[in-house]
Amino acid sequence: MRVSLSHPVSPLLLSLAIALACASCATSREAPSTAGGDVAIEGTVASIDTRPWMYDGNAVVEVDVDGRGRVAVQLPARWNLCQAAPVDVEALAVGMRVQAVGTAGDEERLTVCSDPGHRLQPLEAAGDATQGGDGSAIVLVPLSATGIEAAALAGELACSFSGEAGQAPLLLAKGDVASNTAARGVVKVGDYVEAVAAPGGFDAMLRGARFSGAGKTIDIEVTGAAVGGGESPAHPATLTYHRADGAQRRWAGWWQCGP
Repeated sequence: MRVSLSHPVSPLLLSLAIALACASCATSREAPSTAGGDVAIEGTVASIDTRPWMYDGNAVVEVDVDGRGRVAVQLPARWNLCQAAPVDVEALAVGMRVQAVGTAGDEERLTVCSDPGHRLQPLEAAGDATQGGDGSAIVLVPLSATGIEAAALAGELACSFSGEAGQAPLLLAKGDVASNTAARGVVKVGDYVEAVAAPGGFDAMLRGARFSGAGKTIDIEVTGAAVGGGESPAHPATLTYHRADGAQRRWAGWWQCGP
């Protein structure tokens, strides 16, 4: 389903679309199922080998994924040919918990390169560790342009939460001004884009909101004054994801609302 073009596109959504123009297909859960798709994993670094970079090969960081086994995360030598930002290998160490998002070669390999959302980073940078529940990790993946378009969200204005300013959002919602109609949004949990909603329309989202969806509640809390000017300034904020089994995970980032 495509987004209706009967209403003007807001500058905020246009900027998100530009930032996500190179985003690829949906990202999967921790266990990659098919080659060629994007996957997200979390685990412990088992080894780091950057020697292949000496002959333009892929450096390999092996990650032990709970309940999955060892996955080889490949890092190209020529980052200028990639859409992803270069991975800071110096910030990694054996025994460190990390998150990786990349293209699956098979069930034992993935490559960080072809999408702006691809990354390999310490788990702390991807949000606090999951607490409670059945022990499985809560994995939120940045939304792609395709996922946002397919959601076909209605509403006059939008709000989004991003881990870093200017990057793809972890949550995007739209609502009408001066309306009691619920704002509708989406998040990407592992490999699934899932719907959420918050009461009160756009106005009720400005200072944070509580979103509800199947098996989840997501709290957005604004934690400081706006940074920058314009019609859509970003506020420092936290996103806290509560899963129905009692698991919880928190991200620090930016909440931005406006046209």
